Amino acid sequence: MYVIPAKAGIQENDFLDSAFPMRRDGMTKIRNNKMEHMEEDMPADSQLSFIAKVLSVFTHEIKNHLAIIKESNGLIGDLITLGQTAPNAAQCLKIIESVEHQITKTSLLCTNLNRLGHRMDMSVSTFNLNECLEELLSLIQRTANQKKLSFKKDFAQNIPSLYNSPSKLQFLIFCLLEKSMDLLDYGGKIIIKTAYTNGSVSISIIPKGDFKETNADSVCYDKSVLHMIINKMGGDISCQTGDETTVITLPVFLNSGQQDE
Repeated sequence: MYVIPAKAGIQENDFLDSAFPMRRDGMTKIRNNKMEHMEEDMPADSQLSFIAKVLSVFTHEIKNHLAIIKESNGLIGDLITLGQTAPNAAQCLKIIESVEHQITKTSLLCTNLNRLGHRMDMSVSTFNLNECLEELLSLIQRTANQKKLSFKKDFAQNIPSLYNSPSKLQFLIFCLLEKSMDLLDYGGKIIIKTAYTNGSVSISIIPKGDFKETNADSVCYDKSVLHMIINKMGGDISCQTGDETTVITLPVFLNSGQQDE
């Protein structure tokens, strides 16, 4: 077996690239093609902004759950160390139930983040629309809570599995939800409604409440970008003037011709 010589200042990839220039050229071409595809598919800055915001909310929420678990653990420790040979069983059980509840919520958040990440593995796949939206909503619920807003889900149960890009859809919905949260004043709510008619599905984002005057746009909310993405998904996006309702319409099955457009 041939062993790559370990020379000072020379990395394995450097050695391989110099020894096999075709490899270097091929890898460069693959990297360039991936970057070009990403830029054409979805602007990198918008995609990174989306991921960064989801991760930021996720980590804050996880820290909160861990803090509650730590506090609960401390309470049990106090009951024991204060000299109570027989701590109140009912009180201990209540604390244990609280810890279990926090662990369950943390586990669900981790599962949803994992699923959201893996939805980016393939550009197109078969997925359940309502589950896809549930994942996203759970990960950004903290943002709504901080703004004293609420999400209301009105999901139709007769929606078939979709064959499209779930990651692009989650990006679109995130942008629209963020825009709605910026527009609504405290106490407002956002209705997320899904429906299935005539071989296509629709997702409606309906903000309800008092609207505040703001010029702040979502970092990833760019109408030209949204229209470019929805066109690649073979769908359509429309906005109703007056109540700021936005409706996304998608085919159940994205055919190969639409993917290449």
